[in-house]
Order: sequence, then C-alpha cells, then structure tokens
Amino acid sequence: MTTTKTTIVFSINVHENLKFLQKQIEDIEANVLLDFIILINANEFMYREIMNSGLLFAKPNVVLYPQGINKIHNHGTLTKGIYLNMEYAVRNYQFEYFVVLSSRNLFYNTLHKDNYSTIPKICDGATIDQLKKNEWHWHIFLKTKLSQYIIANNWRFCQSYMHHEGLMFDYASSTQIVDFLEKNEEIKEDIFQFNWGVEEFSLQSISINLSGYYYNIGNWTNDDDFINIHKLPSDRFVYKTFRR
Repeated sequence: MTTTKTTIVFSINVHENLKFLQKQIEDIEANVLLDFIILINANEFMYREIMNSGLLFAKPNVVLYPQGINKIHNHGTLTKGIYLNMEYAVRNYQFEYFVVLSSRNLFYNTLHKDNYSTIPKICDGATIDQLKKNEWHWHIFLKTKLSQYIIANNWRFCQSYMHHEGLMFDYASSTQIVDFLEKNEEIKEDIFQFNWGVEEFSLQSISINLSGYYYNIGNWTNDDDFINIHKLPSDRFVYKTFRR
C-alpha cells in the first residue's frame, strides 16, 4: 500500500460548529511549523456539512474519515472515533506522531522542529494491586473487558489520570494499539459501546503495556482556559476553550 509521509497526524472528533472547526484548522496551520495531516472524524451531520463546504478542496492536508460516526458525550463512541482515525492513519500515512485533539482545543505554544521530538514520555503505570481503585473513575473503568484483560495478564493501568485532549502516540505505539485491538475484537467492541468516558484510560493503558509510554501536549478544564494561558505549563501546547 502506498502511504503518504508526514510528521504529525492530528485527530479531531467533530460534531458541531463548522466555523469553529475552520478556526481550529487555521490555528493549527499558524502554530504547527511541521508537516501535518488533520484527520477529522465527524458525526453524520458534520460529515454532510464538511462535504458540502468546500473545505476539503481548499485544504488538501485536511482529510475527512470516509464515514460519518455518531458519538455520545462521555461514552465509548468517542474512543471509537479516535481509534478509527488512528487505524486510518496507520493504513495511509507514514507519520512520527498521532495527536488526539478535542473539538475545543487551540494552541498556546508553537510546535516546531526543535521541540516536537523532546516532549517527555509518560511511563507511569500501576498493577491492579497498586491501583487506587476508589479514586477518579476507576470503579467504573474496572468493569470494562480491557480492564479484565489487564488484570488477568498482570498488565499495568495508566496512572497519570490523564485527559485525552492532547494525547499523543508515536508511530510504533499507534501500530501496536491497532494490532492489539484488531486481535481482541471483543475488547474493542466493549470499549466502543461502554457507557462512560473510556478515552481517558483505554488507549493510554494499552500503550503503556506494549510500547511502555505515551505523550500528552494538552491541558484539561471544564471551562475556558483562554484567560489562564499565562499560567499553563510552558512544555505543553494546547488549551481547551469554548467553540465560539
């Protein structure tokens, strides 16, 4: 299969607001001084909006996943969109990093050739005996088939309690995640159908056990971090805002 070479594939789940998506694309263009592809996984409504907008003709490095995938907030369908984009990227691109952005992320630091390869790896993990099960969402996440597999195989859970906004995997980790879930269809479908936000732990935990690490260039908030940009870490790159 012929693959296109690029440095970064940005993955974005999109369900509303074409104007903000255009703003987000322009923001990436202004702040990422590297070769990149923007891979959009849209719901059925936004799929039609994007197809009819002329956006894909104007920006050849913006790619729409070839099927509308409806998603539910705080549900495994969000992970489904991320995974399908990752699978598509592995099949079609020779990339260095796969970066997960939410549809509310914008950049506050510039990503360029001198800093993109120095982002620190996140290697924290915990076995089921080490896990603080009463904290965070673990009491829910432990009900997934992925968690059952992790426990049965003495694997580790990701331990950074990490939001998915800005989540980043290198090419090796991405291919290992895709390969694992292709070989474990029952686990994959359970993740996709699970009634909670498994994007906060699932792909990270798989990566921790197969490649030993992942990365994150983002920050998390329920609100708008624009007013807090001056307080955000200098070694991170994207913040979360409202779609205006």
